Amino acid sequence: MLSLRLLYLVSFVCFSQSALATVIYTWVDKDGVSHYSQQPPADVDSKKVYSEDIEPAQVGYVPVKSVSSSSQSSTSEMDLAQKAALIKERDAEQAASICESAKHSLNVLNTYQHLHRKDADTGEEIVITEEERLAQIEKNEERKQLFCQ
Repeated sequence: MLSLRLLYLVSFVCFSQSALATVIYTWVDKDGVSHYSQQPPADVDSKKVYSEDIEPAQVGYVPVKSVSSSSQSSTSEMDLAQKAALIKERDAEQAASICESAKHSLNVLNTYQHLHRKDADTGEEIVITEEERLAQIEKNEERKQLFCQ
């Protein structure tokens, strides 16, 4: 009976969220540069932050909702700027989502050189070529210009 209670206690401690939290110290130096460390700095006023409280960075992208088929037929002849204006008029939330997605994608594309994408048919990871990366940058710059105004 005692060993069973001990097992429950050990399991609870091992799997509790607080057991996984890490203390991180953050401070800004005299040059205005932010620093982060798991060790407290000597002779510097630092702030304790717990890893479980840090918001994870956004990764990947948010796919754009397609325009409904009834709207698609009426807009098939329109250029991209007119389609963007139509989306902004009909669904401001979607336009804001496209804007944020484009900004995030640009951040990822401009930050990392070696990117992968998943093949839609096979599910296999494919390395994105430099030409594809530059084309995606151009496409997202255009989306940002159309939807972030």
